[in-house]
Amino acid sequence: MNIDPRSLTDARLQLHWAAQLAATVGRTLAPPRADDSHTSFLWSEKEDALVQEPPLSSGLRLRDLTLIMSGQEFPLDGRTIDEGFAWLQQQAPGVRKEFNDPMPDHPVAHGEPFHLDGAKFAELARYYREAAAILKTIDADVRCWPHHFDIAVLLSFDGGAKTIGVGMSPGDEGRDEPYWYVNHWPRASTTSLPPLAGGGTWNTEGWLGGVLPASANGDVRAFVDSALKASRDLIGVHA
Repeated sequence: MNIDPRSLTDARLQLHWAAQLAATVGRTLAPPRADDSHTSFLWSEKEDALVQEPPLSSGLRLRDLTLIMSGQEFPLDGRTIDEGFAWLQQQAPGVRKEFNDPMPDHPVAHGEPFHLDGAKFAELARYYREAAAILKTIDADVRCWPHHFDIAVLLSFDGGAKTIGVGMSPGDEGRDEPYWYVNHWPRASTTSLPPLAGGGTWNTEGWLGGVLPASANGDVRAFVDSALKASRDLIGVHA
């Protein structure tokens, strides 16, 4: 079944809020890190889920909207954020309910129960699963960040003075569908941006980088490779 990527908004927002729940464990119980990676998730092929680093290993299985931790599961379908957090408190005593702010609004944030639409949740899980596989060929440290809910790698050069980020976002206020991006720092001039392969284009409003929306039905690998090369050239770094 083909699912229009522009129809995934509600499922994406519910998963984003569910990820906030799962992230509370690392956020409030793990030793803090300067880059906030203690709040992030890795993609677990075994669990087919976003999972925080051990020993806490709190996670979210996207395809069926289920919290996981220590071999236990808590399906969120028909349950509220408060019910999900109560379950997490049982699994991880001392955890605190601290979410990213700001977050996109959704009825679940105001006490409405989660509602599983199986096909759309499974479709979003597919995007993350496939993104994790592609990103691992670029860098081993693939992370999903609960604030923006993107899954990405960050390549650092010259002691961190220059960076290139490559990732997949499930959608946001700027693009209401999943999309791939490749951005770089420092920001290059927009006067000599090269063409991108795979159907990608350049985003120049707010941030500068290559972008490939899912609805373009482009070639992700070709886009990523060309945007990576372009970004390296633009900021003057080599492989």
